[in-house]
Amino acid sequence: MEEDAGKLVHGGSDRLSGSTYSMVDYNRAGVPLIEIVSEPDLRSGAEAAEYGQELRRIVRYIGVGDGNMQEGSLRCDVNISVRPVGRKEFGTKVEIKNMNSFNAIERAIDYEIERQIQALANGERIVQETRLWDEGKQCTFSMRIKEGSSDYRYFPEPDLPPIEVSKSQLEEWKSQLPELPAQKRSRYESQLGLSAYDARVLTDDKSVAGYFERAIAAGAPAKQAANWVMGDITAYLKNEKLAIADIPFQPHELAELISLIDAGTISGKIAKDILPELLSAGGSPQKLVESKGLIQISDTGAIESAIDAVLAANPKELEQYRGGKTKLLGFFVGKVMKETGGRADPKLTNELLAKKLNS
Repeated sequence: MEEDAGKLVHGGSDRLSGSTYSMVDYNRAGVPLIEIVSEPDLRSGAEAAEYGQELRRIVRYIGVGDGNMQEGSLRCDVNISVRPVGRKEFGTKVEIKNMNSFNAIERAIDYEIERQIQALANGERIVQETRLWDEGKQCTFSMRIKEGSSDYRYFPEPDLPPIEVSKSQLEEWKSQLPELPAQKRSRYESQLGLSAYDARVLTDDKSVAGYFERAIAAGAPAKQAANWVMGDITAYLKNEKLAIADIPFQPHELAELISLIDAGTISGKIAKDILPELLSAGGSPQKLVESKGLIQISDTGAIESAIDAVLAANPKELEQYRGGKTKLLGFFVGKVMKETGGRADPKLTNELLAKKLNS
C-alpha cells in the first residue's frame, strides 16, 4: 500500500498555477485507501489548509477515519507552481511531501510560492522536484529531482480495476450520508440564529455538535447553550485533557442549569461556581443548588439589609462615592455579594444599591 496521497491541485491566479494539495486516509491493516484529487483552484496556503481541514471534518463525520495527522491516518502532500501575470499555462510544479499539520501546510505553501517567484525573478529555472519542509528553519529543501512522469513510475494497479457507479446508486449513497459539517453550519446560522463563528466552532467536532444539539432538544436556548459549550465546558475539557463524551454532565443537565439562571433561581456566577462539580460528577443542578443552599436571594428586604450592613462598614468609601467617585459602585456591589455569599440577585442588588447610595 502506497503512502503517497492523492493530488488536490492548488493554483490558477495571477501569481499561482497548479499548486497541488494531496490527502490520503489509510490503514496498513487492510482498511482501503482513500485518495482525493482536486482541481487547480486553490490560491494560498490558508485556503489549502482550510480545504484540508474541511475534508478531515467530513472524514470524521462519516466515520471512515479519525483523521489524526500525527498518527499517520491522514497524509497530505502539496504541489505548488507559479506563473507570470497573463500566462495561461501552469508553471512547473514542485511537490512538498509528508506534511504533518495544517499549520505547517499553510506555511510551507506560502514559503514555496515566494521561493519560486523570487527564483523566476532572478532568471532561474524551476525544476520538477520533491521537496521537504524544515520546521526548524521554516523553509523547504530539495529531496529528489523528478524530470518527467517516468520518474514517478506510474503504472496501472492490477488489483484496483475501475468501478463504474450508476447515478441511482450514487443518489442512494448520498441519501445515507449524515448531515455534513457545511450543512450543519448553515443550519445553525439560518435556523438557530448563531453567528458564523459560533457555528464553525460547534460543528468542528461531531461529538461537540451532538452534545450542543441534545442540550437544545432538552429546552436550552441555542445561544446560551453555545456559550456554555464553547466557553466554560471547553475550557474544562482542555484543562483536564478530556473529550466531551467523557464527562458525566449530560446535555439535559446543562439545559437544567441554564433554566435555573433564566428563572432567577441562581445567578450566572453561582452557575459557574458549581459547574466544575457538575462536570466531574454529573447530576441535577437543581438538587445541587438546593443541597448547598445556593438559591438566589430575590427578597428586597434581605438585600437591603445586606446593603445597609455594607454601607455602615465602609463609611470612607461611601463618602468618596457621594463626593463624585461613582466608580466605587462596583466596590459596593462586590461587598454585598460577599455579604450574601454570592446569592443576591445581581440586577436587584444594583438597583437597590444605587438608590441607597444616591439618597
